[in-house]
Amino acid sequence: MPSRDDAYKFTLIEDRLYTKEPVFVKNSRVKIIKKNTPRIALEVATSFDENCYLLLLHEDNLAHFFHDIFFPLYVAWRMKNKKIFASINDKQFLKDFLIAVFGVENVFFSNRATTYKFLSITPTPESRDLKEYPDYIEICREIKSKCLSNLDIEEHRYRNLLYGRNELARKNLLEIDSDFLQQLDIEKVALSELSFKETVELLSEAKSFVYMVGAGVFYLLFLDKNVKVLEINPVRNNSWAQMFGMEKLCQLNVFVSQNTQASAQPAQGDQTLDNHVYFDESIKEEIIALLSKT
Repeated sequence: MPSRDDAYKFTLIEDRLYTKEPVFVKNSRVKIIKKNTPRIALEVATSFDENCYLLLLHEDNLAHFFHDIFFPLYVAWRMKNKKIFASINDKQFLKDFLIAVFGVENVFFSNRATTYKFLSITPTPESRDLKEYPDYIEICREIKSKCLSNLDIEEHRYRNLLYGRNELARKNLLEIDSDFLQQLDIEKVALSELSFKETVELLSEAKSFVYMVGAGVFYLLFLDKNVKVLEINPVRNNSWAQMFGMEKLCQLNVFVSQNTQASAQPAQGDQTLDNHVYFDESIKEEIIALLSKT
């Protein structure tokens, strides 16, 4: 008879999943290793008996988290509810988001430094384009509704918001004209400095939203089809909202600026796509046109 320890078919060490069982999904965040688990790891492993979904995220990009990892997981979960085993370091924003969507009772947050062994676990596939799912708009609205409900937030849309990413290293909106914003009753916000609840509260009050292209596309999730949005792109159209399908959650307008300054910390292959953009007369005209739309 096999021992109780032999019944554990999966062992997770950081982002390495040791197993001799077949795994039929592709997920670059999970390294599938089909060989014997290091014995020392097994000796100190924490046992996890409940069958659950595996969520690994050890990076900071909100958009990639939502498109690549979270959305395929949520689609699987809504078809068959199981606990989520989440290894996401100490990113409180993401933890609060997962709790708001799944409920605190359905998410187990692991310690990355701990080894875990499982009787059974379900890795979910990666994706990128929400349009792969025919009902993705309905699903996005369902996710937003869950967050609003669980955070006890109601939508009251009366604020004009501008997010220039000025607290971040790349793709800043430079030399923003505060007098111009004041004249049009536009508020400058630093979204990445807010908690998840504070972020959702703010976005639930937005009637217009101007933002620099990038991971901030995640914030469109908490808008609605009547919110007027201007996405500012450096050099050429690299709209993640259009690429991944989130443009249909709002009234998206895209503006491409050539009035840029190179970032000192570019991260993309085409470094110009990480350029800063100057808040010039062309952008002012775009914002005026956006707010005048009915």
